[in-house]
Amino acid sequence: MPGVVPGLADISIRVFADGVNKVTIQPQKQDKDRKSKSPPPDVAESVQGETNLFSAQLWLMDFGSYNLDIKIYQGQRVERTSIPVNSIATKVAVMNQATSSVLWVLLGVLFFGGINIIRVGYKDSTEPPGTEPDKTKRKRSYIVTAITLLFFSAIIYGGKNWWDKIDLAYQQNIFQSLDNKVDILNNGQADYISVEIVDELWVQDRIADLIPDHGKIMHMYIISDTYEQLAHIHPTRTDDRNVFIVKMPPFENGTYHLYMDITHETGFSHTMTNTFTYNTENTIYDPTILTVERDPDDSWMLNTNEDRITWKGKQPAYNAGDDIALQFKVSNNGTPAVLEPYISMGGHAALLKNDRSVFVHLHPIGTISMASQEMFQKNYTQGVLNREEICFFGFADDSTGNYFNSNTSPNGEVNFPAIELGTPGNYAIWVQVKSAGEVITQKFDFEVIL
Repeated sequence: MPGVVPGLADISIRVFADGVNKVTIQPQKQDKDRKSKSPPPDVAESVQGETNLFSAQLWLMDFGSYNLDIKIYQGQRVERTSIPVNSIATKVAVMNQATSSVLWVLLGVLFFGGINIIRVGYKDSTEPPGTEPDKTKRKRSYIVTAITLLFFSAIIYGGKNWWDKIDLAYQQNIFQSLDNKVDILNNGQADYISVEIVDELWVQDRIADLIPDHGKIMHMYIISDTYEQLAHIHPTRTDDRNVFIVKMPPFENGTYHLYMDITHETGFSHTMTNTFTYNTENTIYDPTILTVERDPDDSWMLNTNEDRITWKGKQPAYNAGDDIALQFKVSNNGTPAVLEPYISMGGHAALLKNDRSVFVHLHPIGTISMASQEMFQKNYTQGVLNREEICFFGFADDSTGNYFNSNTSPNGEVNFPAIELGTPGNYAIWVQVKSAGEVITQKFDFEVIL
């Protein structure tokens, strides 16, 4: 995405078919009244020297969740797909010194030039040619000059105040993970993780509230400092809207890193992070805590001995910027496992760089925001999309018949969208699937090189 809002987003589309004569892209966004705001579609241009690769630049004019409506024209046939994206500001575009200096000079010329024009116009415009204004006229011209100076200064002052407000609003919209506080609590029966959102904007109700994503108000990944233990659990909200609580997985003492996925009412999804040390000294006794049962979809991995999942075509190292195919097959004693949906998806995966600078929660059908999913569903219910065009779970066999008849993947295969990683380093990816009611979690290590 562009990094600044409004800004231009570079969109690249590769089509895995020949004979495509046109590709169009339309950004769709709904405002708070659920009214759609969509400009006309842009035509993606074919990239010279590439096969079936199209590129376009789209203006994203507002913050929030967009749905990119893509149409692919192949002769008389038109295919359609929807891609969810989040439009966020991650930086401030800084003006270079040369441009700033030129603008200051132009401002000075316009400011003093305008004052002088008004002064001379008042003093000389009513005098006959060749006649000098009298002393009284000259004195009045100085008064006019002073008034003009004050008027122009007031315009500049008001303009600066207006721009400062715009800049402040923009600064407040620059993406930053919400500040949060993590405590380990014990009520005499079990240990619990308590997460309190303490971010000032959140506490002041200046940030939209949360909505469930795949039926959960929060998806929490806990990864040990050794990368040997992982949990995918789902805190629930307490009576205090700022506090979320979940039962601690059966982990040993140590340092753990939290990655908490949340979705706001605006459709914007992001990840809060934190780190805590789990031991007796850091556990707070609080007998007032009511017993919180585990979510039935909570799962964890206590060791790295799992080997039922195979990463098809896995390489020990990948070049930075290359597509990394994420295709997996699950077997039980050499026989393909029958996979079931896990939390409404064919599977889940968590990718983490060893220095923890990169974290991604992956789904087989993409990392979809709820707002874009609602827009997709609206297109479906209105007959814009056919059932055959919908990928339900991300299973390798994700046909309509599979969805309505069995909701399973009998060949044991699940695929995630290929990813590109531009930063060299060591990475780990934990893949989670469900078979025969059991959540299987397996870790894979790989390296990205230049």
